[in-house]
Amino acid sequence: MRPLPMKPARKDRLALALVVCLACSTSGEKGRLVPLRVPQSAVDRSYAPRKLALVIGIRTFDEAGWNTLRYSEKDADDLAAVLQDPSLGAFDSVTVLKGGPSREEVKAALARLSAEVQDERDTVLVYISTHGTLSRDARGDLRRYLVTRETHVADVPGTALSVDELKAEFDALSSRRKVLILAACHSGGGKSMLPEAVEKERSSLKGGFFVRPIEEVSRASVVLAASDWGETAREDERLENDIYTHFFVEALRNKADRNGDGAVTVSEAHDYARRLTYAFTEGRQRPSAETSEVGVDPIVLVGAVVRRGKPELYSYDPRLDGFTLSVDGLALTDLPGGAAVDPGKHRIELAKGGAEPALEDAVDLKPGERVDLVRLESRSTGRFELAPRVALMGFLDRQSRRDVLGPVVGAGLTLTARDFPSARVNLRIDATGSVGSGSTTQVTSAGPVSASYGYSAFTAGVALPWRFNPLASERWHLLAGPRLSLVSLQRTFRLDLVPAQSYLTLTPGLLCGLGVDFGRITVGAEVQLDFMILKVNGSNRSSGFGEFSLGGGWRF
Repeated sequence: MRPLPMKPARKDRLALALVVCLACSTSGEKGRLVPLRVPQSAVDRSYAPRKLALVIGIRTFDEAGWNTLRYSEKDADDLAAVLQDPSLGAFDSVTVLKGGPSREEVKAALARLSAEVQDERDTVLVYISTHGTLSRDARGDLRRYLVTRETHVADVPGTALSVDELKAEFDALSSRRKVLILAACHSGGGKSMLPEAVEKERSSLKGGFFVRPIEEVSRASVVLAASDWGETAREDERLENDIYTHFFVEALRNKADRNGDGAVTVSEAHDYARRLTYAFTEGRQRPSAETSEVGVDPIVLVGAVVRRGKPELYSYDPRLDGFTLSVDGLALTDLPGGAAVDPGKHRIELAKGGAEPALEDAVDLKPGERVDLVRLESRSTGRFELAPRVALMGFLDRQSRRDVLGPVVGAGLTLTARDFPSARVNLRIDATGSVGSGSTTQVTSAGPVSASYGYSAFTAGVALPWRFNPLASERWHLLAGPRLSLVSLQRTFRLDLVPAQSYLTLTPGLLCGLGVDFGRITVGAEVQLDFMILKVNGSNRSSGFGEFSLGGGWRF
C-alpha cells in the first residue's frame, strides 16, 4: 500500500496562510509593514478540535477455518454514514477499511490516524467488526486477538492483531477523548473461533471457560465491547448487522440524548445499545465497558451540548455490576450504566437481588451534575479511615542495623481519605514511633567496647497510593504509591563522655499494602520503604529505612 502524503498540522496551515498573505501584497516597498485581515472564523476553524474516526469491517479471510462474516462490512458502512452525516455526527474525517484488510494494513491505518490527531481535545473513534479469538503467547499467557485477513489458526499470536497491542497504540494517541469499539468476541461461538489446542484446553475445564486474561485496564481510553467476557457476540439476519452495532448506530441516528443537553455521548449511546442488545438476545449478550473512564469525561458523538441537562447517576465500575439503581423507590436501571433524573432532592438506593441495599443515601442534584455511584457507595460506608498499627521498624542494610539501630517494635496511626483526590487514589497520613534501649559494640585498640543507649525512632509520612482490586472479590485490595517521609532518630548514651546523637531527614519513599474490607472495618498489612543518606562515624552511607505494619481500621 502506497503511503498517503502527510497533512500539515493545523497551526502550520495557519502560519502558511499568513505567509501567503504577505507574499501576495501588491506593495513593492521593502520593509513596509502590511496590515493583515484574517477572518476570525478562519482562525477559530484552524484551532477548533476535530472529530476523527477509523471504521474497520473485516469480512473475508484467507483460511477457510474463519467463517465469512455476513454483515461486518455493512456494520462499518452504517456507522460511517451516521458519523459523516452533517446533521448527526458531523465528523471531520472518517476512514473506512472493508473487505479483508491485513494486520499490517490495519496498523498502517492506525498510524495515519495518529498523525492526524493534533489536539488533546480531538474526538477519536476506532471501530472494528471481525472475528475474535484466544491463544497463548510465547510466555504461555492467555491473550485476546482480533482476526485479520491473513490470520492463521495454527499461528494466531504471529498473524492476528493482539488486543493488548491495539489498546497500547490507541492509548498513545494524543487525544483525551477517544473511544475504541470492539464488535467481536472470544468465546468460541458467534463472531469467534478458537484454535484446536485452545478449544481442547477449554473443553477440559470444569467451569466451562477460561479465567479472563490478565490485561491492563486503560485509564487513557474508553473501550467498549459488543459482549461481556466469555459471551458470544452475534450477527442477526433480521437486523442485517452485528446486534450491538445495530443498536449503537440506532442510538446515534435517533439522538438518544438521555439528559436532554443536546448531545449524544459515548456513554448514552453505549447504555442504549447495551439495554436493547440484552433485551434482543434475551440476556445472552451483555455489551461491556472495559474501562471505568466511560461517563467521566463526556465524549460527544452527535450534536453539541447547548444547555445544562438533567443530572445523571452512573457507574461502570466492576464492583457495582449487577446492582439495580432505584431513585425515590422506583427502579431505573441495572448497572453498569446510568440514568437521568430531575434536579432536586432524591433518595438513592443500590441493591442486588434480594439482598439488603448496599447504598441508601439522600442527594440534592443540580442541573448538569454527573454523579459516580461508586463515590456515593464509598461515602456511605465511610470515606475516611482511622487505623492503629503495630510496626516492625529498622534499617535495610546489616551495617546500619549494627552501628545505628537494630530492628525495633513500634506503634502508629494512619488516617486515610479514600477516593481523594481522585477515584481509586487515596490520600494517606501516617505516624509511627518507638522508644527503648539498646547497645552497640565498637572495636578499639583496647578491644571490643560495649555501650548502652536509649533511643527514640519516629517516622511520619504523606502518601498517595493507588487502590486496585486484582482479584475477583472487591473485598480485597492492594495499595501502591509514592510517599514523602519524615524520619527522626535519636540516641542517648549512658556514658557522659559520649554526646547525644540525632538524625532528621525528609526523604522520598514507597508504600505497598494489602487490605481486606469487612463493611466499615478494614484489616491490612503494609510495607513502607524510605531512602536516605546517613552519616555514620564521619562518612556518608546510602541506606534505607523500612516499616512492616499490621493493623485494623474503622471507616467513618
